[in-house]
Amino acid sequence: MSKLSKLASFFVASTLGLSVLASMPAAKAGVSIVPSTEGEIKLLNNGDCLSLAPCIDTTSLGYTVTSLDYDPNYNPSLLFADNSSTANNYGIGIQFDLPDVGTNPLAGINIFRPIAMKKVGLDEKGQLEVGRFLFDFMGKTISEVTLDFHDVELSSSSGILKVNGNPLSQLLTKGLNNNIQTLVLKDVKSFEVQLGTIGSPFPTGDGVDLNVKVPEPAMTASLGLFAMVGVFGLRKRQNVTKIS
Repeated sequence: MSKLSKLASFFVASTLGLSVLASMPAAKAGVSIVPSTEGEIKLLNNGDCLSLAPCIDTTSLGYTVTSLDYDPNYNPSLLFADNSSTANNYGIGIQFDLPDVGTNPLAGINIFRPIAMKKVGLDEKGQLEVGRFLFDFMGKTISEVTLDFHDVELSSSSGILKVNGNPLSQLLTKGLNNNIQTLVLKDVKSFEVQLGTIGSPFPTGDGVDLNVKVPEPAMTASLGLFAMVGVFGLRKRQNVTKIS
């Protein structure tokens, strides 16, 4: 795969549904909230994990995730914490290969990886990374949330749809293969995000992965619910996930 392209970052400041967009030279540092172990994220709408992957309950990490409908021919997507440098076979047709036919972000770090779920069957052995998700910080307000979108290759298909329940459509433009584009949100209780899209102009769709970071004080103070082992595990990757 080609070297990661570093695109211009964006800043989104939201207040009561209003937004201001300004260009920034680089994304701010933060601590990833992606679980430090690989597995399937337990989604509120599913009640339990559906694959054979380790089931990760994020409530102990201070947030919940709900998978939302986005296409009439697909069920709500599954979501995984995944490291692109490892191969995994999670059953129910989901198999992550090496090399992966999907997005290939920086090896050695965990990212959120959506899996598109057809009403019948799966695309690309479960390697089509498309989904719409609601992240909720369980009543806490996080001063700043940084979202790194990996490999957006179709304009107006991936980005932020809502912040704190208010419409705030900020969709990204297409970039080169393995590009990273960043949005930074302010004063966040929840956000709704679209990752990738189904179909044209690609044979199955454009897959996109996601990393989510918050300032370290937010991890220990605002979220508060993080288990100490989880915090230490996430801190180890702090320097790895920076975009400069």
